[in-house]
Amino acid sequence: MKQNHPPSIEDGVQRMGRGMLALFWLIVLGAGTLLFSGVADRKENPNGAPTGTLEDRVAEVRLARNSRGHYVADGTIDGVPARMLLDTGATSIVVPEDLADRIGLQRGRRIPVTTANGPAEVWTTRIDRLALGTLEFTDIEAAIAPNLEGAVLLGMSALGAVEMTQRNGELLIRQYR
Repeated sequence: MKQNHPPSIEDGVQRMGRGMLALFWLIVLGAGTLLFSGVADRKENPNGAPTGTLEDRVAEVRLARNSRGHYVADGTIDGVPARMLLDTGATSIVVPEDLADRIGLQRGRRIPVTTANGPAEVWTTRIDRLALGTLEFTDIEAAIAPNLEGAVLLGMSALGAVEMTQRNGELLIRQYR
């Protein structure tokens, strides 16, 4: 028969040591998760807060290509932060429905479109102001896509009004005002 002994100081120290070890590993794992999630986000979007220049009525922004070869940057639509993917294959700016609702974009008529994933329907809309660094687009045509997730597609309704030069993994966008 096993006898119960009162806990000794050594038992308490061992339990505290195991607890401290568990706490240490929780802190290490938490810090690692925070660190690497930031790294992953920077790989997806190396242009978190694009800046640029505005001189003599010419606005310029330089964007770095991400790890997938795309140009992604953060900007604003009617003052609301939005991640944007530059897409010269898109006719218009295409806003995910959830973001359009947060911004308060008005839905116009519903129209059929052809996308890379096949036929779909979107609502027409207009954006009062879209900003990307020093670039600014006002009263611009756009669409609201109910099944689009993630970034706004910055299409040719905006990009057709700028000059773009791509070199060595960088895109220089120049807007004449």
